[in-house]
Amino acid sequence: MPVSPSRFALFYALYFALLGCIAPFWGLYLKHLSFTAVEIGSLMALFGVVRILAPNMWAAQSRRFRGPVQMVRMAGLLTLVCFSLIYATQSFYGVAAVMIAYGFFWAAMLPQYEVLCMQSLSNQVDRYSRVRMWGSVGFIVSVVLLGAVLQALSISVLPAVMWALMFCIVANAWLMPHVNHPVRPENQTDQQFWRRLLKGPVAGFILLNILLQLSFGPYYTFFSIYLDEAGYSASLTGVIWCVGVIAEVVLFWQFGRIMHLLSWRGWVVLSLVLTAVRWMLTGYLIGSLWVLMLLQILHAFSFGVMHAVSMRYVQTLFPDHLQGRAQALYSSVSFGLGGAVGAWVSGLLWEPLGGTLVFVLAGAASLAGAVIAWLSLSPDEQRQGRQ
Repeated sequence: MPVSPSRFALFYALYFALLGCIAPFWGLYLKHLSFTAVEIGSLMALFGVVRILAPNMWAAQSRRFRGPVQMVRMAGLLTLVCFSLIYATQSFYGVAAVMIAYGFFWAAMLPQYEVLCMQSLSNQVDRYSRVRMWGSVGFIVSVVLLGAVLQALSISVLPAVMWALMFCIVANAWLMPHVNHPVRPENQTDQQFWRRLLKGPVAGFILLNILLQLSFGPYYTFFSIYLDEAGYSASLTGVIWCVGVIAEVVLFWQFGRIMHLLSWRGWVVLSLVLTAVRWMLTGYLIGSLWVLMLLQILHAFSFGVMHAVSMRYVQTLFPDHLQGRAQALYSSVSFGLGGAVGAWVSGLLWEPLGGTLVFVLAGAASLAGAVIAWLSLSPDEQRQGRQ
């Protein structure tokens, strides 16, 4: 039985509403627990490390499940159970254990949904973008409402909001119909998968995404803290975050109209260069609200274009029966490895160098990704069939 696009839209809205709790506000919650910058960076890095391991471990065990829907049901339920333990501890190691445990299961869900969604939409990037934009809408609503709630109440209510969203994600998963895995010989699949990884375009694609997510390290870990130290309120911090995601929504909605203007490689290089400009100017101009708002609009490229085009690369660089493992690899090495290294390095450098220089270094990482994209990717991807 096919899965309705509206079911995917609801998942994306809930999943990224949960991310809207974590990305802008979890660092502030950890600061509320009196953790230092190094400890906050280490905790976020550990969370990223889990996102390296979990998608690939779950993808490798996919044959033990009836299909991806059964996988996401179990992963969602275990995410909820593990996160519930956050109320039992406020120590560094206790919080680390909870983040590792729930992160291991939370990270397993998105790659499976992405594969199901792209396949149900016949791998059409413009249709995918219009479904995926509901994740951005969920993020916006979450950040705006939560910013106001936290300012009126306390950052201590954050875990309760996150728990409620996890419960809704689990409920949505149990309402989805089953979709079975295609049957393939395991040895043949493994050999084909590893041969793909040795190809130049695949290696370049993976490396540039690692560098992109590494550059996001100070943004996801310390941007809200940076704004707080610059005198911005919690509600205004939420608005600043939302400006970027609104730009992302517009991009997702209209990308089908403009994607023909450049090759896939052209979009990647342009996005990485604009991301570098965004980080460097953010570091120097944190005190200017209107400049920050304008820079946040570049999130349409930093995340919106990069994610839409990356999803297409996953589809073109890997055949159908390798899609689950390819999507898990994309998620783990970019959001996991790149995010973990970015968070850890940001935590180490934040106090000795200061926020300005850390954001400048983030911009340099994004520029390096642009160079790798130009050298490793073909300029004619939109005119190529599946390899």
